[in-house]
Amino acid sequence: MTHRDPIFFMKRHWHFFAVVSVITGLTIFLFYVHPARIILAIGVNNIYIATFLLAIIGGVSAFTATSFYAALFAFALGGANPFLLALFSAPGVLMGDLIFWYLGHKGKAIVKPAIWRVTEKLSSWLLTKPRWFIPVGVYIYTGFLPLPGEFLMVLLALLGISFKRVLIPTLLGNFTLALIVSSSAVYGLAFADLIF
Repeated sequence: MTHRDPIFFMKRHWHFFAVVSVITGLTIFLFYVHPARIILAIGVNNIYIATFLLAIIGGVSAFTATSFYAALFAFALGGANPFLLALFSAPGVLMGDLIFWYLGHKGKAIVKPAIWRVTEKLSSWLLTKPRWFIPVGVYIYTGFLPLPGEFLMVLLALLGISFKRVLIPTLLGNFTLALIVSSSAVYGLAFADLIF
């Protein structure tokens, strides 16, 4: 077997392809099965557990994140506590982030040669920044920007930044964004009632 042999390549990078297959399968599943049907199957009485499970599913792909945040908004409008919704959803979204970081970490050998100039320049630029720059940047990105977290996690893994270093800022950012979404459902509606 040589390094150019496709079977050797697949065996060497099987973790990467396994994660890609799971993400693809979940995305296809959620394309055909709406998250609301999943919640109905779990039961409305278990809204916080359902939020956690939906967050895991929603944290896996940019395509499912929109449905997750719409569901979070709806749960808050339905009377669920915004703080508890955020508390239960943050670790679920973190699991999705971990999957993408792992995908980037395992795919580094495949992807990095194709974009090594970009990653080298970015790595050099990050070395000039203070140590707190990456965790604060990760918190701002995950907590306040409505952008897919998977791109950030793959990039961090490609740059060789450990998940341990960004775990707390990512968890706090996920909590912050979920709290903003669920609180805006409750307090935004109350504010609109006050005005009109």
